[in-house]
Amino acid sequence: MKIAQVIGSLLAPLGGAEQYVLELSRAQAEAGHDVTIVTGWASPEIVAALTADGVAVELVAMRRPYPPDRRGSRPAALLFHALDLLDSVRTPRALRRALAGEWDAVHAHRVAGLGAAFLRSTAAPVVVTVHDYSLVDTRSSLLRRGVVAVRPPVLQRLRAAVMSRAVARARFVFPSAGLRERHQAWGLRVPEGSVVVPHGWRIGARPAADHASDTVVFLFLGKLLPTKGVPLLLEAWGAGIPGAELWIAGAGPLDHEVGAAPVRSLGWLDARARDTALAAASVMVLPSTGPEIFLLAAAEGALAGLPVISTTVAAPPAVRDGVSGILIAPEAAALREAMVRLLDPAERSRLSAGAREFAQQLDFGHHLDSILDLYAAHAHESEKVR
Repeated sequence: MKIAQVIGSLLAPLGGAEQYVLELSRAQAEAGHDVTIVTGWASPEIVAALTADGVAVELVAMRRPYPPDRRGSRPAALLFHALDLLDSVRTPRALRRALAGEWDAVHAHRVAGLGAAFLRSTAAPVVVTVHDYSLVDTRSSLLRRGVVAVRPPVLQRLRAAVMSRAVARARFVFPSAGLRERHQAWGLRVPEGSVVVPHGWRIGARPAADHASDTVVFLFLGKLLPTKGVPLLLEAWGAGIPGAELWIAGAGPLDHEVGAAPVRSLGWLDARARDTALAAASVMVLPSTGPEIFLLAAAEGALAGLPVISTTVAAPPAVRDGVSGILIAPEAAALREAMVRLLDPAERSRLSAGAREFAQQLDFGHHLDSILDLYAAHAHESEKVR
């Protein structure tokens, strides 16, 4: 098959959605498919690595008023959202040219900065994997004043209406049923034939642990952002917990705060270094203070057989409270209490068993087959319509 994977940007450090796109593209290329990633921005080292793995990258010139790895001023942000909405009505010329070829499938992911009009303008079958709430919310989170809004504001209802028209020909992949329900509650008309399929993932062989067996290592993996719960984690950790270490792996605006805390700061890790950190860890701690779509790091923790501590707000699918991890209120005292609870090796062992059981659902080979089957089914339906 000739497949176009479309995502707004691939700039280091990569988020979970971007890592998933790379993993899926590489797996499809390994299976013998002709795969091109179409994006507006990409780091040169990422392009080089993809090219070496047999995945082509096509950069399209977009009209975004500031790079996606930076924060713009309020006027610039308003201009960005206005252009994004316009490009959800009319496909930018550069993107239209990039997708004008004979594609067997166009698979879209985060399309902020690209608009969504191309989802109906291309002749190829279109699949959309949902990684955030940007189709219905310009903030991509549904949060208003720190809580999830039950009803969408007027502007977001307009956005949902425009996006519903743009995606009418597509088929959606939702990582969870709850995610689908929230999009529908915010006004998105989900096309028939859309499915719920948890993200697949894979992890390399786990190296031998490099820390003393009597030390419990809590590991955070992710961008160092307030919404990922980094300030909450540092507050809960305080001066430390006897018998434990806190390792924080990631990069972002809170680099300085992490560097000044009594923790082991690992910086941003490549795939091999992540595997090494997961091998050495005892528990994953991912206290996001906003809703999470899938939370890739939680899936990585499950695949590594680690219990995961997260919040009731994030509620990642990989964490079933009391079965494969612990869900706590996004409060420092509750987080510290959960960490102390998992100093108990018997409790860690029990939750690790639950994590390994969930991990069976994440087999990437099975996931890849599900995605390719969806392409084929959508193509068959499109042929019948023609």
